[in-house]
Amino acid sequence: MSKVLVVDDDTAVLGFLRQLFGDSGFEVTLATDGVAGLREFFLARPDIAVIELKMPYMDGFELCRRIREVSHIPILVLTGLDQINEKVNAFTAGADDYVTKPVSGRELVVRVQACLRRARWPTPDSLPTSYSDAYLTVDYSRREVYVNGVIRELTPIEYALLCLLVQRPGEALSVEYLLTNVWGRDYDTFDLVKWHISNLRKKLQNGGSGGAGIVTVRGFGYRYKKPAEASIPPVS
Repeated sequence: MSKVLVVDDDTAVLGFLRQLFGDSGFEVTLATDGVAGLREFFLARPDIAVIELKMPYMDGFELCRRIREVSHIPILVLTGLDQINEKVNAFTAGADDYVTKPVSGRELVVRVQACLRRARWPTPDSLPTSYSDAYLTVDYSRREVYVNGVIRELTPIEYALLCLLVQRPGEALSVEYLLTNVWGRDYDTFDLVKWHISNLRKKLQNGGSGGAGIVTVRGFGYRYKKPAEASIPPVS
């Protein structure tokens, strides 16, 4: 049974979500503000968090950041806020998905289940144990990413996007392909890819990259550009 932490200052919303997730087979923990949500996160050890952004004492942006400092669990933002800058700030704080109220219970459960599947995404047996070049190393078995030998902490979404790009280095992958293979066919918001790629780029930035990194293919998508230097062995 997966555990879900729901944090919202609206008691009516909490009651609805407790019933919804409970009927869907989840173990549900509730909190009415960000401070209580952080406390329940450490006590309950949830598999996923569903968080409102506008709350007293500690807002959802700060709660996302606090959780992301110590955990890679999926974070789904469920909020009435629908401005672009609020979405960008939520993803920058560590959110994996963003859903605006009102939303159907069925859609919300499906999106939570999709977040959990991505977080548990196994490495296909056909893949090598790691990808490595003179700039970047991805250890698939450990789900670890190194830039110039320094480990970088990625969210499940960022890790999934990077894996797709480095599995086909140099090849342009469309936004639609990335969206479908990371989020699923039920998603049609291409901005999800853009926001998470932007955060991923920041985490991969490092001096001496040799020109390596994620390159925008205008009007199409993105590709991973390998560095000019010779490859180095994978991190052991």
